[in-house]
Amino acid sequence: NHGYFTLIGSPGSGKSAILANYTIHNPQTVYYTAEVEGKNRADEFLITICTQLIQKINSQNPTLPDNVTEGSWYLSLLLQKISDNLTAEEKLIVVVDGCDNLDRQSQPRDSNIFYLPRYLPKQVYFLLARRPFLRAKSGLLIETPAETLNLEEYPEQNQEDARAYVEHYLAIPGVGANIKSWVAENYRSEAEFCRELVVESGNNFMYLSRVLGVIPPNPPLEGGDWNWRGGDMNLPASLEEYYQGLWQKMGGESLSEIELGVLRVLVQEEEAVSVEVIERSLSVNAQFIDVDEYDIEEVLETWVEFLHQQEIGGEICYSLYHWSFRDFLRLRV
Repeated sequence: NHGYFTLIGSPGSGKSAILANYTIHNPQTVYYTAEVEGKNRADEFLITICTQLIQKINSQNPTLPDNVTEGSWYLSLLLQKISDNLTAEEKLIVVVDGCDNLDRQSQPRDSNIFYLPRYLPKQVYFLLARRPFLRAKSGLLIETPAETLNLEEYPEQNQEDARAYVEHYLAIPGVGANIKSWVAENYRSEAEFCRELVVESGNNFMYLSRVLGVIPPNPPLEGGDWNWRGGDMNLPASLEEYYQGLWQKMGGESLSEIELGVLRVLVQEEEAVSVEVIERSLSVNAQFIDVDEYDIEEVLETWVEFLHQQEIGGEICYSLYHWSFRDFLRLRV
């Protein structure tokens, strides 16, 4: 009757859209997103969430104590007050999007992300969204029920959602109608266009939204003719900007030699590769003669939110989460 539920997905997999849609259809929820610039600090989170909670208790006087940002004490107090006044049928649901964007410098390292409470009172739930993470480094020490849902485990449903997204885009008056004429000139049917684009996207909504935004007669891609099929394309500027942010979070120009070595293997491989394969690839370079599998695993762990993992032949294999991100990084390393 209480607890944490975490939605897990790769960058651009649609987590934010799912939470936003849930909040729209459940307006009684308390919502916060760390995806917005300036909102990725723990103090901002506490001030915003506690203000919303006070308004549920006393909309006339939403005044916060001066030390509201000093840990989770006041947040926990408000949650308990609200819980005590809920009917048996009511719930308080707090939605937090973009947990992986937290500025860890904004709070002590040994505290829960965003100072989320270790305990939750009855009928109080937190719905979180974040990229893949190591359980041992989740930043969340709790003693309350917790469940997760990984979007990667539902490929058929994701593909259906991606197809519906493209169809909805084509149906937007004044936007989709113009693109339809281009589609008619280049495809046998809208269904064929939709099917090919969804497959190319790998069910990634960030990719879909950015690519749809540059299809003629929208602003054309710089540097050449439009052609996204088979990966033969210049990335839309907005997608490059997004990937640049991911690249910087991976380490960017500050990567160590071993990190660069591992990344070079990942960007050159079309398929997922094991740690053993990465080590073998690095071993041909005298520079990495002393690098072992443990060193490589450490690097991969730091990049877990940007990778897909799958078991092949009894081994865990790794690949970058999207082919277009791989192509972007290939030009950087």
